[in-house]
Amino acid sequence: MQKIKGLLVSMLLLAGILAGCNEAPAENKGSTKEGTSTSAVNVDATDWPRTFKDALGKEIVIKKKPEKIASLWYFYPEILVALGEPPAASTEKEYLSSLSYLKGKLDSAEELGDKVSPSIEKVLSIQPDFILATEHHEAVYDSLDKIAPVITLKYKDIYEDWQYGLRTVAEIIGKEDEAEKVIDKMMKEITTGREVLKSMEGETVALILSWDGKTFNVLGEGNPVYKIAFDKEKGLGLTPDDTYTGANNEFTTFEGMSTVQADHIFLIGDITKEEKLMNGLKESNVWNAMNAVKKGNVYLMDNSAITGGPLATEYAMQNILTALRK
Repeated sequence: MQKIKGLLVSMLLLAGILAGCNEAPAENKGSTKEGTSTSAVNVDATDWPRTFKDALGKEIVIKKKPEKIASLWYFYPEILVALGEPPAASTEKEYLSSLSYLKGKLDSAEELGDKVSPSIEKVLSIQPDFILATEHHEAVYDSLDKIAPVITLKYKDIYEDWQYGLRTVAEIIGKEDEAEKVIDKMMKEITTGREVLKSMEGETVALILSWDGKTFNVLGEGNPVYKIAFDKEKGLGLTPDDTYTGANNEFTTFEGMSTVQADHIFLIGDITKEEKLMNGLKESNVWNAMNAVKKGNVYLMDNSAITGGPLATEYAMQNILTALRK
């Protein structure tokens, strides 16, 4: 009998210890600019309230998971969709909805107009829980702040580092685990792709952007597509055309393109105008004399690649791999 009583007491004590462990709060990772993954850490998405310090140094108390987010800059909807939480409203909705990875994903979102000067009346009408802004919204900040708390993040920080943008927005909406899953998946794909493209060692690549078929820009180190193509650790490790280094280089005349001697060219633009663009280029002696053109190594990529977010990065990576895999 004493043995049975002793066993019961031990079981009750064990149950109490386990219950106490289950009530221990999960650790909040927060955002980071480092590329390391912390997906093994289990973040409790119900860890509310939480305090977020934005780029203006303002501490915003987020009492519960935001349900209605108003997005005022073009990379926010992409990040939110990647996290499974499309915004309730967004600026530039019509343009964003045309991007390959956002088609059908913003159908329920309200249009807020221009990204620099959004419609205050429309923002007011949806009564968002929070407004995601950048430093470009200083002129309308006070008006927006009267509607809902405004969280300001620096444009350059997010545009130049998709992992940082993903983690930071995830912290705001309580989707840290989801962010790490997206990053893990992407980095595995990038690492695999880098190995596949080792067969291209010694061949050079140029990324050229044209919005109108008249002005052409060779993308430089400040562009996210450049990083995914050429970075040796976070990108595909390709070799850039050494004619151009630094930031984007705009050519005022088409003839400026004749100096690009890359073995491969990715021409980035509106692929809905592909036929018109290519017909015009094929008539140019400058274009036809270029190294990549003579080798038949010109590939078109939609401007879906240039927003700088996680989905754009994945889109660019997949296009590059499809074109260059041998």
